[in-house]
Amino acid sequence: MRTDHERIGPTAHYTAYVWHRLGLPYADVFVTRRGAALYWGFLLAGEWATRLSPGVPSMRQYLEYRHRLIDAVLHRLLPDRLVELGAGLSSRGLRWAIDRNVPCVDIDLAAMAAVKLRALEQIGSSRNGGLRVIADDVLAPGFEDRLAELLVGAERPVVIAEGLLSYFDPPDRQRVLVTVASALRRAGGGSFVCDLHTAEDQARVGRAAKVLRLAIRTITRRRRALDPYATREALRAAFESAGFRHTEIVDASAHANAVPQLRTLRSPALVVHASA
Repeated sequence: MRTDHERIGPTAHYTAYVWHRLGLPYADVFVTRRGAALYWGFLLAGEWATRLSPGVPSMRQYLEYRHRLIDAVLHRLLPDRLVELGAGLSSRGLRWAIDRNVPCVDIDLAAMAAVKLRALEQIGSSRNGGLRVIADDVLAPGFEDRLAELLVGAERPVVIAEGLLSYFDPPDRQRVLVTVASALRRAGGGSFVCDLHTAEDQARVGRAAKVLRLAIRTITRRRRALDPYATREALRAAFESAGFRHTEIVDASAHANAVPQLRTLRSPALVVHASA
């Protein structure tokens, strides 16, 4: 997050525009000119070609899949407190704060937190449901203490990291897992929901994973993207060694009745629900 935040930042603007195009509630609050320019520029530069290949999900489908599946897990967990790490310009916290009256906290680096706060100022503090936006670094000293403080007192706290962990090198990724597991335990227990990748799952979709990696590198100008675990077993082992009690790789088909879009969306990404 510290070394690559300048490169990851553009994906927040791009993704927010995708949510707007999908018509997700409150997504229009976080639309930026930069996001629109990235979206249409990337489409014209060649992303449209993925839409002509039935076996290759577009970036829009890839992002929609993980977002809707994470939301489906949240609806099952019914959190009474929601903290999103690397929240970017996601409208999820605003939706849960306004529509469900759930205390929500969005955490990101200072530059992105400032962008989000400016967007929220446009709708006024009386209309944002009490959503808090905090500038912090998940790799910074003392972050575990600050996260635990945000979770204490909740009966069903959930921490989310959407589109974040795959940008970390393995040691920093493991460090974040340890931090979240420890903070949840200190708060009396709770859930962590995130998306990740494995080489074996990427191999199953073959060309699609290569196209998506290239697409993300194009947007972020990052040398590597979606740095995967080798196998699902390696992924589960990483969560276990971090201190999580149970790790589930979410089956999208189990949520298809509640979220019909999941029947047609395709992605090599895995959504993981871990409890501590």
